[in-house]
Amino acid sequence: MKIDIKNLSFGYTDKQILKSINFSASSRDFLGILGANGSGKSTLLKNISGLLNSNHNSVYFDNIPIENYSKKQLSRMIGFVPQKSFLSAPFLVEEVVLMGRFAHMKNAFSGYNKEDHIKVDEVLELLGISDFKNRDTSSLSGGEFSKVLIARALVAEPKILLLDEPTSALDLNYAVEMMKICKKLTDELGLISIAVIHDLNLASMFCNRLIMLKKGNLVYSGTSKELYTTEILKDVYDLKCDILEYKSNPLVVAIKE
Repeated sequence: MKIDIKNLSFGYTDKQILKSINFSASSRDFLGILGANGSGKSTLLKNISGLLNSNHNSVYFDNIPIENYSKKQLSRMIGFVPQKSFLSAPFLVEEVVLMGRFAHMKNAFSGYNKEDHIKVDEVLELLGISDFKNRDTSSLSGGEFSKVLIARALVAEPKILLLDEPTSALDLNYAVEMMKICKKLTDELGLISIAVIHDLNLASMFCNRLIMLKKGNLVYSGTSKELYTTEILKDVYDLKCDILEYKSNPLVVAIKE
């Protein structure tokens, strides 16, 4: 599987958000999208998913433009994990995860079959949350609910996993666990995983490739070793910092002025 983004631009009537973005990603890539607030990170992710429509012929999956795929094909191919998910009513974990199988239904009235329930059990087992199956989602912690959202995305059997700030508002232990899960799924299932990430050090530890956005432009692309320099981080984040190395990964330490 391969994703190619070619001259992707997106904006609204009164504001341009993304400007001529170009990059590629292949199976088993865990790509982190970095940048300051308002740089266009989440907007880029939504354009890749098809939730927002960029200029034509700018998003390609296996050399086929996104416009050539049906909504159902895209929902099977792409698992999207939002930053937040608000449920209008109480649901059991199993019910929420089953929603991800909608793309495999013959039609809206066919209902879920035995295979759908088997797939839900497999994904819950894979993520180590089988014990959550019959719990009300309102009883879950933030970290637990994040796993449920990933399960809902995975149960569709996607080739691409898109995550909008998967560690947002999580305690550090849950944030590290979430990134470990994403990395493991990427490697073992051969996914392309693309995540918007605010924590530079988590991105360095788990992502094999990074892109950095600034005011809607893709300004840097490479590995954390290539991009984590005091000059680049000052440019992108207006951040004064030191760069340390731990187990061959660069780590960013902000300097208190």
